[in-house]
Amino acid sequence: MTTALLAGVIALVVSLASQLVIRPILIHRSIVDTPNHRSMHVTPTIRGGGIGVAVAVAAGLGTAAVLLHSLPLWIVAAVAVLNAAIGAVEDVAGLPVRVRFGLQVVLGLVATWVLVVSMDATFWWIPLGIVALVAYTNIANFMDGLNGISSMHGTIVGGFYAALGAAAGLPGVTAAGLVVASAFLGFLPWNLAKRRMFLGDVGSYLLGGSLVAVAIYAAFSGISFVALIGPVLVYVADTGTTILARWRRGEALHEAHRSHVYQRLAAAGLGHLGATAVVSVSTVITGLLGVVVATAALPLQILAVIGIVVVLACYLLSPRLLATASRL
Repeated sequence: MTTALLAGVIALVVSLASQLVIRPILIHRSIVDTPNHRSMHVTPTIRGGGIGVAVAVAAGLGTAAVLLHSLPLWIVAAVAVLNAAIGAVEDVAGLPVRVRFGLQVVLGLVATWVLVVSMDATFWWIPLGIVALVAYTNIANFMDGLNGISSMHGTIVGGFYAALGAAAGLPGVTAAGLVVASAFLGFLPWNLAKRRMFLGDVGSYLLGGSLVAVAIYAAFSGISFVALIGPVLVYVADTGTTILARWRRGEALHEAHRSHVYQRLAAAGLGHLGATAVVSVSTVITGLLGVVVATAALPLQILAVIGIVVVLACYLLSPRLLATASRL
């Protein structure tokens, strides 16, 4: 536990302090997020703060890997940083969709294969690892549209994974989850400050890649897969239903839009912080219920599954419920 705490503190401090160096560089290079019809902000804002978060994740995981003599932690760090690097290139120069997709497939293949070999897991995990990395990287990117939402997601889900690792007596998993949580928590003040910064694609790709890598590492270490997916279900449900709805309407799926549940909540009057709070609270609840499904007796498992369905349904319907309430 001492190692995990040290790694988490290092990640938090580096994430906070690194922006003092990174922000002037981004301003000088005019790396700016210009509002479009998908954006929930109205003024150009510096993006790329995820570079500092990536450095923090690398520093924290590297510390834990050295102290715990853990090859899997080095692999988790490599996946997070390399996925972030893909996002960084997208931020600066742009990448064709097929190139980004191909790079993520290769990264998922190599990373999962190395983890399978080093941790003696079944090779059937490899296709699942590829799909998970590609899918959740893009889900995290799609959901990165409000001030604080990605930082809160990284903090909450990383915190869940750290708690699961601590409960199972797995210091490596504990450290990995705590580092991710601390690194994204460290960026939150910069994102919410008056002269705010955005994570950029480098940050959202880091978020998706790091959470998938930690989850796979935790699953190979013996933590229940059900408990690991609980806290990501809100992001998956929001993105999945939004893509399906847009496909049914015949809209081009690659074009910018404001159809996500969280975007509609913000536009309906909750604003950035209110909508982020709804997403975050829903994530905490589904995460806790996922732990119940994974650990409790059958009657409680059934109730927890029902609870997850109810929470997700309420979240997906919340823009309509809010609109109805405002008319009363």
